Amino acid sequence: MSIENEIWKTITSARCVLLTSHERVDGDGIGSELALMHMARGAGVECVIINDEAIPVEYEFLPGAEKICKISDGRQDEFDLVVSLDSASLERLRKVKDRLPKGVKIINIDHHISNTQYGDINWVGHEASSTGEIIFNLAQANGIAITPEIATCLYTAIITDTGRFCYSNTSSHTHLAAAELVRCGASPSEISRQIYRAERSNVLRLRQLALATLELSADGQIACIDVAAEMHRQTGTKYQDTHDFVDMPKSIKGVEVALLFREIAEDGKTRVSMRSEGRIDMNTLAQKFGGGGHKRAAGCTIDGSIEHAHKCILPVVEKLLETQRQNEKEQ
Repeated sequence: MSIENEIWKTITSARCVLLTSHERVDGDGIGSELALMHMARGAGVECVIINDEAIPVEYEFLPGAEKICKISDGRQDEFDLVVSLDSASLERLRKVKDRLPKGVKIINIDHHISNTQYGDINWVGHEASSTGEIIFNLAQANGIAITPEIATCLYTAIITDTGRFCYSNTSSHTHLAAAELVRCGASPSEISRQIYRAERSNVLRLRQLALATLELSADGQIACIDVAAEMHRQTGTKYQDTHDFVDMPKSIKGVEVALLFREIAEDGKTRVSMRSEGRIDMNTLAQKFGGGGHKRAAGCTIDGSIEHAHKCILPVVEKLLETQRQNEKEQ
């Protein structure tokens, strides 16, 4: 039995399914959760989505988004199956992990190369652009009709994790999947408007404050910006509003590595988002600090302030770039 058929058979045999995703959930996680919820409910399976916290406001337009719960809502369903989507490890589920029934069966569906294979059933498609693309493959393999609602959720998952088809994880299959989703009812213009052309004025002010921290090093090959908790207080914004801020330093000509340092005030930690043009493996870099992700996009969390995170990360990146430069000279 193929992994696609095994997973769908397991889901449709369950009585009540919990769908969840990683902490600080993004468009891929949310779109994948909602698409699978619509698919499962269409097959007569009861399921609920519970995440560590509320979803970012730009994804509230998605069909079924109002049904997503956060862990603090205190919902107490008796789940007999958990499907974890777009989470490289069980720990990234944060407080949701602590609410899982003991011994419950877990299906792990993800595309991160750093995935720890923590499920009873694991489908980790490293070649896929996104978890949304994997869920599309699940639907195709099992003859599941893709409704306009499912198409909208999956198209959102794919475009957000491919940077609107600009990142290197975009393949010919990604474009074919997107084309099929449009045929099934997804509206590229409306989805893009909701996510990318409806930014609030206070988020623009936050961008302005973050850009003021821009620093270039290693002869312009490294660019980093910071988002401190005080900036959120000044602008009335939240951590979730910075999901694409790393694209700002990455867009600078000549930058090989872009870094976004975000203060998580309540935890006394700093989240570091890492992007590369390909010469430096971001997954390997992130793993040095307990994180992970993909070769060109990864992240980690550092205990301590933004300043401390700078001192931890930047010398390592500079050394990696210098080593790569020396290797290229010798070739």
